[in-house]
Amino acid sequence: MRLGGLYPRLPTRPDPIPPTREPTPDALRFVRPNSIDDLEAICDKLDCYGLSAIGPPHGIASLADEACARFGERAAALGIVIGELGGTPNMMTPDPELFVQRLATLRTLLRKAELMGCRTVHILVGSDHPSDHALAATPFLFSDACRVRLREIVLRALDGLTLTRTRFLVEPYGNSFFYQPEDIRAFLDTVDHPGVGLHLDIVNMISRSDFFNTTGLIDRTFALLADRVHSVHMKDLRWDPTHLIQKWDEVLVGEGVLDHTAYLTRVATLPPDTPCYCEHLADERDYALNFARLHHLAAKSGVRFLRRGEPAAPPRV
Repeated sequence: MRLGGLYPRLPTRPDPIPPTREPTPDALRFVRPNSIDDLEAICDKLDCYGLSAIGPPHGIASLADEACARFGERAAALGIVIGELGGTPNMMTPDPELFVQRLATLRTLLRKAELMGCRTVHILVGSDHPSDHALAATPFLFSDACRVRLREIVLRALDGLTLTRTRFLVEPYGNSFFYQPEDIRAFLDTVDHPGVGLHLDIVNMISRSDFFNTTGLIDRTFALLADRVHSVHMKDLRWDPTHLIQKWDEVLVGEGVLDHTAYLTRVATLPPDTPCYCEHLADERDYALNFARLHHLAAKSGVRFLRRGEPAAPPRV
């Protein structure tokens, strides 16, 4: 397991869609560097927090191929894993012209990630809602037609690309069919592509029936999907009782209902270089608190995160 941070919640972007265009604030460049010049400078902070994974640099889509390769080579020389490229466009747009543009962008991101040695590129299912908000729910997103459309998008994105270091992943979220382990497995089986897998965010998969039994959800998920997981998010979920209608909030690790002992124990059985990320936090203090809690919980569970430059050992069985 390789721990890192991603997607800082910037003051200019209060919504939950990860920012992709704004540079990372100086204090959070250990989460996502802005350029190759940041890599050496962030090593002390990575070591301080026991991290060995980062996100790709700001503006990767516009970087020259040679610059992508140099960034990846420098990160590797410093013992840093570039684990996950997200914040991709809403691919479920019903606008044909916009879809063509976004497909070209997605294919560029996949190609740049491969050049850089970034382990994964992931998308959400997205939404056909007129607002173009990727998290908006519509009836279509739970239909068989959506399953067919998502399969087409995934395969078109990969068509003709040679990816040996980067996998293309889909992340679950409750606004679509791609939400529960059984449905996720069925979809991935229909795609049947070795370069396609699951970006595991177990909190995004919690339903009301699982809310007080996250251990059972974790067990089902790993029984069905462990062979398809290539990156992981680490966070927690809490029920907000101050709202009359159901409202759940993403919270710091240990402040919600997730069984982190079960989660960390299962994640430790994945390939040892699997990147694991905290996300959506506003400042270094919250990232530091999450990292400290995860190291503590991992130690209590008899597992550990690999440090920068530490070679991967065989996965725990």
